[in-house]
Amino acid sequence: MPQINSPIKSTTPSSSWKGWLWDSADVSKEERKFLLKLDFTLLTFGTLGMLIKWIDTSNITNAFVSGMKEELGLYGNQYNYIVVSWTVGYIIGQWPSNFILTRVPAHIWIPFLEIGWTVFTFSLAGAKSYEAMLGLRFVVGLFEAGYWPALYYILGSWYNKRELGKRNGILQSAVSIAPIFSGFLQAGIYTSLNGHAGLAGWRWLFIINGVISLPVAVLAFFFLPDTPGTAKPNWLFSESEIELARERMARAGRVPEGKPYTVKNILGYLNSWKTLLFTLVFMIQPFGSQPATSFVFWLKAHNKPGKPLVYTVAQINEYPTLGNAFTAVYSLLTVWISDGPLRGRRWPTIIFGNLVAIVVFTLLVVTPVFGPFSHRAPLYILSSIGGSAVPLTMAWMSELISDNAEQRAFTAAAMNTLQYTFSAWIPLVWFQQVHQPNVTPGNRGAAVVAGINVLIFTLITFLAHKEKVQKKRNGELEPAKAPSDPETPSISEGGSEKKLSLVGEKDVIVISSSKE
Repeated sequence: MPQINSPIKSTTPSSSWKGWLWDSADVSKEERKFLLKLDFTLLTFGTLGMLIKWIDTSNITNAFVSGMKEELGLYGNQYNYIVVSWTVGYIIGQWPSNFILTRVPAHIWIPFLEIGWTVFTFSLAGAKSYEAMLGLRFVVGLFEAGYWPALYYILGSWYNKRELGKRNGILQSAVSIAPIFSGFLQAGIYTSLNGHAGLAGWRWLFIINGVISLPVAVLAFFFLPDTPGTAKPNWLFSESEIELARERMARAGRVPEGKPYTVKNILGYLNSWKTLLFTLVFMIQPFGSQPATSFVFWLKAHNKPGKPLVYTVAQINEYPTLGNAFTAVYSLLTVWISDGPLRGRRWPTIIFGNLVAIVVFTLLVVTPVFGPFSHRAPLYILSSIGGSAVPLTMAWMSELISDNAEQRAFTAAAMNTLQYTFSAWIPLVWFQQVHQPNVTPGNRGAAVVAGINVLIFTLITFLAHKEKVQKKRNGELEPAKAPSDPETPSISEGGSEKKLSLVGEKDVIVISSSKE
C-alpha cells in the first residue's frame, strides 16, 4: 500500500527572537517561501486595497475643509448628513457582501467592490449640489461595505495565531495611513491644481483618488487569492501549496467554508457569547474614534472671517495626520508584542490601550477647549488610541471562532454593521458639526465607553479561559499522535485512504494518501 506524502510539510516554529520580529524566520525553507508568496499577494494587495478604500472614505473631510463647504453652501449639519448617507450605504451592504464572499471567489468579488467605489469616487468630482453629494456618497458606502470585513475574514483563513496579529496590524495601518496620505494629497492638490481646468481643488481630490484606485482594483483580480477552502491551483499557488495552507489551518483548528446559511445556524450565531460580545465592543467603538475627529475642526475654528489666518488650509489638512501616524505606529507595536513576547495573548495590550484612552478622554473634558496648541493638540493626537485595538480584536475573534467559517464571516459583518450603525447617529448627537470643537459631552461619553470596553474585554478573557479549561478536561486540546503511529485515525474516501495528523508543537503535519 504505497504512500504519497505532500511535498511541503508544515512545521510548528520555535520561539526565537528572530521569530518574534517576523514569524517566518523560524519555519522550514518551503513554508517560508509559501508565506513570502502569501504576504506578497494577499497582504500586499489587501493592504493597498484598504489604503485606497480609506482614502476614498476619508477624502470627504479634506474636501469639506478645502472649499467644498463654501462652494456647496454646507453651513448647517449637512456635513454630518453626508457622512451619514455613506454610513447608511455601508450598513446595508455589510451582511449581503460577506454572505456572497463565502460563496463567490474572493479574487472576483473583492475587485468588483473596488471598481464600484472607484467609479463613484470619480463621480463625486462632478457633484453640483448637496443632494447629489448625499446620493453619490451612499453608493460609495454600499460598494465599500464588504471590503474591510472581507479582508479580515480572508486573513483569518490563511494565517495562524502566531502570524495573524501582525498581518491584521499591517492591514489596519492602512486605515491610519490613508488620512495622512489624503491630507497631504489634498494640501498638494489645493496648492497646485486649485482652479486648473476650471475645477476647484477639492474636486481634483476626488479625481486623483480615482486615478490612484483604479489600477489597484484591476491588479487585485490577478493577485488576491481565494480562501484555502475554495482556492484552486493557479499561476501563483501550486496544488501542494494550497494543500499546505489547508494543513496549517487544520492544525490551527480553522474549519473551511461549506456550512449552509440557515435560519437555525444564524440564530445559533446570535446565541454565541463570542459573536455577541465582539459585536458589542464594535457597536460602541465609534465613541472611541470620534474625539480625534475634532482636531481638524479645532484648527479651522481659529480662523475668523476678516482676520488673518491662524492656520493655513495646508496646516488644517496636515496637522491631524499626526494622530493617524501615532495610531499606525502604536498599533503595529502592540500586534508585534502580542504575537511575539505575549505568545498570542491579545487581552493585555487591548485593555492597556483602553485604560490610556480613559485618561486622555478625561483630560479633553477637564482642560480648556481653546487652550494653547502645545496643550490641546497632543490630546487630540493621543485620543486616536481608542481605535488602535481593532487588528488584535479581529485576530482574537478569528481565533476564538476558528471552528466555523460562516460564523466568522457573519460575526465580522455584524461587528462592522453595528459599528457603523452607531457611527450614523453618534456624531449627530454627541459630535455635531455646529458644535465642533466644543463637544465636551461627547468626550465625556467616550471616557465612559472606554471603561465599558475594559469590562467587556475582561469578560471575554474570562470566558475564553473557561472554555479552554473545559476543552482540556474533555481532551479536545490534547495533541494527536505522531504520523508514524498505527493508531492515527484515517478518513476513507472511495478507494483511497487519507491520513491527517495534527501533532505536538515540535512535530510535523503530514497529509498522506494511499490506494489499494
